[in-house]
Amino acid sequence: MAVAPEPLPLVVTDHLSEARNRAREMLSTEAHLGDVDDWRRALVSGRDAIIVIWMVWLAMHGLNDPPFTGPLLAAVSIGLALLLGISTARSTYMQVQFYAEELERERREIRDSFPQEREEIRALYAAKGFSGTLLEQIVDTLCADDDRLLKIMMEEELGLNLHHVHHPLMVGIWNFGGALAPGLLLTLPLLWLSTAAAHGWMPIAAAFLLLIVSVVSALATKRNTLGCFAVAVIMAGVTGGVAYFLAQWLGTLAPVGSTG
Repeated sequence: MAVAPEPLPLVVTDHLSEARNRAREMLSTEAHLGDVDDWRRALVSGRDAIIVIWMVWLAMHGLNDPPFTGPLLAAVSIGLALLLGISTARSTYMQVQFYAEELERERREIRDSFPQEREEIRALYAAKGFSGTLLEQIVDTLCADDDRLLKIMMEEELGLNLHHVHHPLMVGIWNFGGALAPGLLLTLPLLWLSTAAAHGWMPIAAAFLLLIVSVVSALATKRNTLGCFAVAVIMAGVTGGVAYFLAQWLGTLAPVGSTG
């Protein structure tokens, strides 16, 4: 006959609720934009850079290909790479700071309120269905080592799995480079190509670069290459199409070069 889990004491419930709310707030902000501390995030930055540049080029095409399109896109590619590098570095820094603050908070609670922490462990594992001698053995084992207890409390209270996080500066450099390389490959030729040649270059080059990023992403994440490429193409098609037709429409309302 199964033993019903014991309900958590009110004090423990309030403490866990407060801790999990802190984690939920962190995970809902820009500090948790996926695994921003992993080099693979740079592939996402590269894909997004290609799509944004493609989108801006289509918008300029909708405005009848002004002569400054090439220089503008080259400048945008560099600025966008800086933005993605700084953004991911800052997000990683916020994540590291959050983990450090929570670790220090738990260390302080274990040091100053060990009986309460022990009771929280007992209540948590009782809620999982453990009881009697087995429950006490689990509590004794987990509480015998401060580092182990710290890890368990972080996971049980906050739902966070502690893992190695790369230095924010390194993450920023990865994402800056990941966005800059395809951005410049896509835009620098526009400085010398004619408008007619650019119409052939941009779709072919953008598709080729998206394919390369998709292949590397699929290999790095063990996902399907065709699926990664299809998602990227659909994103580029939808956003680029919207930018093109909106630019055309807005151009009829306020013609390029109008001073009125």
